Amino acid sequence: MEEVLQQLEKKVRSLVQPNDQEWQAFTQKWRPFSFDKNHRVSNLGEVEPYFYFISEGVIRGYFIKNGEEFNIGFSYHDEYSGVYDSFMLQKPSQYALETLTETSGIRIKYRDLMPLFDQYKVFERWGRLFNQSILVGFGVFIQSILADSAEERFNRLMDQSPHIFQLVPQKHLASYLGMSAETFSRMRKKTM
Repeated sequence: MEEVLQQLEKKVRSLVQPNDQEWQAFTQKWRPFSFDKNHRVSNLGEVEPYFYFISEGVIRGYFIKNGEEFNIGFSYHDEYSGVYDSFMLQKPSQYALETLTETSGIRIKYRDLMPLFDQYKVFERWGRLFNQSILVGFGVFIQSILADSAEERFNRLMDQSPHIFQLVPQKHLASYLGMSAETFSRMRKKTM
């Protein structure tokens, strides 16, 4: 667990600088997790109790409409994960999380994180800066889905996250980009 806490510390310290006492209080609340491939981490309609930090593996977030799955994002090594709106609001989730590979890391419960926000200004700031990055990222994603061509969306993903093509199955990437598997395959062959 020490190694993953070091990974988390690097990620947290990219935004804020907790002192030793603050960091100790923060790390005491995180617990290890490990899931097999294709494990349902969070279910539709349930309240998300955890916020995750992934050390190894890949998790996808998705929702279902008319029996069809729509991927909304992927989390992997050195990234946070969870159904964040459900976690923060403690309301039933409209999304599900599922592992695409064996996945491990650490997680913190809602009831443990919220008092840290209240007690330590540094972690409240970390939460605010994290929320800011999520909102900006979703704004870019929504603009791209609404206004960019399939080719522009594919190229943006290729430029921003080329490693994801090795981590995530093609059908999930196609869904995430809002295109058919055939269109995705054609674009991949053209650029790779």
